[in-house]
Order: sequence, then structure tokens, then C-alpha cells
Amino acid sequence: MLLRSLFLKTLRDLRGQIWGWGLGSGSLALMVAALYPSFKDQMGVYAEMMKGFPEALTAFFGDIAGIGTWSGWLNIEFFSWVPPILAVFAVVVGTGLIAGEEDRGTLDLLLSQPIRRRRVLLAKFAGFAVATLLICVLIALCLWSSAVMVGETQGLGRLLLAAFDIVPITLASGGLALMASVLFRQRRTATSLAVVVVIGSWFIESLGKVVNVLKPYRSLALFHYYNGGSVMTRGENWANVGVLLGLTVLFVLAAVLAFERRDIAV
Repeated sequence: MLLRSLFLKTLRDLRGQIWGWGLGSGSLALMVAALYPSFKDQMGVYAEMMKGFPEALTAFFGDIAGIGTWSGWLNIEFFSWVPPILAVFAVVVGTGLIAGEEDRGTLDLLLSQPIRRRRVLLAKFAGFAVATLLICVLIALCLWSSAVMVGETQGLGRLLLAAFDIVPITLASGGLALMASVLFRQRRTATSLAVVVVIGSWFIESLGKVVNVLKPYRSLALFHYYNGGSVMTRGENWANVGVLLGLTVLFVLAAVLAFERRDIAV
């Protein structure tokens, strides 16, 4: 009963962020879709213009050659940006699941209840995971509405799959942030470290496509395993999904082991 209450409390505490991040990202999808018909007839000129940009800049946008299609447009204008944006949500929430309670001085009171530390941590992370899923549900609904709005109703299944493909990278970012918050007592330090690793991995993956010195390190970046809008054209890469979910499990397991052993600030 206590675990269920802790899970529901975590979810309730995140309800504002669920609506805010979900509708905020969804509104971006609607705006991008609304612009598509205006740019559709001029995509050839737009693509040629972007080909003139430096490779290091276009690496952040994805497949420039495909911008003339609905899937290519969304990949460049939406799916390239939303996951790193939601990574901020994951880091903020992930570092606050345990460190937030500790900063408020309520963690020792919570742990005085007849419940093991690992179950507290897992219940809280489960709340974050469901919150992430609900955010992606809102994004998926907005993407579906945007596709209907502009008459791009073919491949709706893959479009929704691309929306839910954001879940694994967000969970991995949150798991990393949770681990950092347990390993480092100060939440500020944990947040800074998690931001550097998560956003740094996005830069490494993006620039690694064109910068030779970074190419060997792409496989170490979390975002190397994010499929993005390519799901709409090539289908889901379940191996990449498995890597991100596996890393999430490892991060949470490391957080559990560290949390069981460290002292709690009163």
C-alpha cells in the first residue's frame, strides 16, 4: 500500500510537468505541421540552400535530402530537437527523485517507514517512467492530429511509433540522472554532470557523423541509439531500443546499490 501511494504521489507531483512538456512538445509538432504546406512546393530550393551549409551544421538536422517529404520534414524539424529538449525534463526529474526529498529533509522520514530503500527508489522511478510515457502519448496525439490536418494520413502507425521511440532515450537520460543524484550528494553537482553527459552525447552523435576525430566515440553516446524520425521510413530498430532500455536498467541498478549503502543527510 505504501509503495502504491509513493508511486501515485510521484506521478501526482509530476502532473504539471506531464501537461507542460507534453503539450509544449505537441504544440511544436502542430506548428511544424502547419508550416509544411507552405514550404512543400519550395522544398527543392530549401534543400539546395541547406546543402550549402557547413557539414558540421547540417549534421544536427538529419537527412537534408529528404526534407521534401512529410517524414523528412518531421525528422528535421521535430524529431531532431524534441528528444534533447525532453532530456532536460529527464535530468531535472531524475536528479530530484531522491535528492529532492533529501534537500527538503523528508527522505529520512520516508525511510523510517517499514519499506526498503530499493523499493522507494524503484517506486519513484516507476512514477517517472509512467510520466514519460504519458508525455509521449500527448506528443503522439498531437502528431496524429497534425498529420490529419495536413492530409498526410499514410503511415500513421509508423508516425506514432516514432513518437513513442522518444521514450527509451528519455528513460535512459532519467536513469543516468538518478544514478548521479545518488552517487553525488549535492543535487547541483549531479544535475551538472548528467546534463554534460546527456547533452554532450547529442553533440558527439551529431558532430561524429562529419568530424572524423569524434566518429570512434559515437557508439558511447546515448543518442547514437535513438532512431529518431527514421522510424517513419525504415521502421523501428529494436536493437537500439534494447540498448537504451538495457542502459536504463543498469543505471537504475547502480543507483539502487549506491542508495543502499550511503548515509542520508538529515
